[in-house]
Amino acid sequence: MNDWFPSARRGCMSNSLVLRIFSPTVLIYAFVVITQIGHGIYEVTKLEQPPIFYFVSALGFLWLVGWWLRRDSRLRKIPWVYDMGMFLNILWPFIMPYYLLKSRGVRGLLPILGFVVAYVGGLLVGATIAFLFVPGIS
Repeated sequence: MNDWFPSARRGCMSNSLVLRIFSPTVLIYAFVVITQIGHGIYEVTKLEQPPIFYFVSALGFLWLVGWWLRRDSRLRKIPWVYDMGMFLNILWPFIMPYYLLKSRGVRGLLPILGFVVAYVGGLLVGATIAFLFVPGIS
């Protein structure tokens, strides 16, 4: 078996860590950082983004935001609107901050700030990678 994880050998490894790692919140932040790194690289190198990159970025983000909103609203017993998919597609930049502030109060500012940091930070990391490793960019 696995000598590094004795609890896994006994079959009693907790799922709570796995559930936290693969929670919608963590995945949204990771997805935003990774896609923004890609956007930063494409912006600095002036290369056109492949259509699949744009498609996966847009669809993946909306799917993760919908998953997070569904899970969080169930935990807090907040009802949904009838057509949440279209609602999220058009108005997610307004819905998410409103929802966070309405459901958490002032503490809702922390996830908003975290999202902004992940978004801008990923873009800056991507731009830095392009400047450092792509020849011909000054």
